[in-house]
Amino acid sequence: MFIIFGNLNFVPGKYDEWQAAYRELEKYVVDNERESTLSYYFGVPEEYGRDMSNSTQMIAFEAYNVREDLYETHFHSKAMDKFLATIPTLMTTGLDLTHYENTSGFLDKPGDRKECGIIYDTRITAKEGKRDEVLGSLAKLAQWAEKNEDDTYTFLVLKSLDNDTQVRVFERYATRKALEAHQSAKEVLDFFMGSKDIIASVEGRGYTPNGAGWLHR
Repeated sequence: MFIIFGNLNFVPGKYDEWQAAYRELEKYVVDNERESTLSYYFGVPEEYGRDMSNSTQMIAFEAYNVREDLYETHFHSKAMDKFLATIPTLMTTGLDLTHYENTSGFLDKPGDRKECGIIYDTRITAKEGKRDEVLGSLAKLAQWAEKNEDDTYTFLVLKSLDNDTQVRVFERYATRKALEAHQSAKEVLDFFMGSKDIIASVEGRGYTPNGAGWLHR
């Protein structure tokens, strides 16, 4: 899959207006891009989970078959033109897109698009020339999580198409407690403790699903 993340930043108080514009676009995408827009999924930072209208940031996870499905199909419709004309005054940045392909892991372990309690976005920078090694270790960790963690709904390992060092893990958990149990697991700690020579940095952030879009078709 060709996958993008959007880092969307809103003018304070404009989240609801942005969502209203998005809902019109979503209706078009549902009806007209069934074979090409595979995932269209969003979350706001955890701290705004109960106050989404005041959120100033949102993460977008989108999956397509190939790059052309995004840049030649999805971005070229009257519905998208209207959306793109509406949102500039509602945002403090552009769409801020980054590009990836999946290398291992799973998108929907339950298989029924069951909604999660928390999305977790892990971003890893590998040391120069070490990304494949990081990806190999993460593939093993993903296999372990799929076999042993019922409340880990998603653990999708991705490599950046924008540079040669970035790795991202898109994660979804039944609850925050399930996330914390995953992070405390011996296998996860062994991965990080054993990867200090190949990983330059790690950062992560939790998000609450906002109810828009779909995880997959």
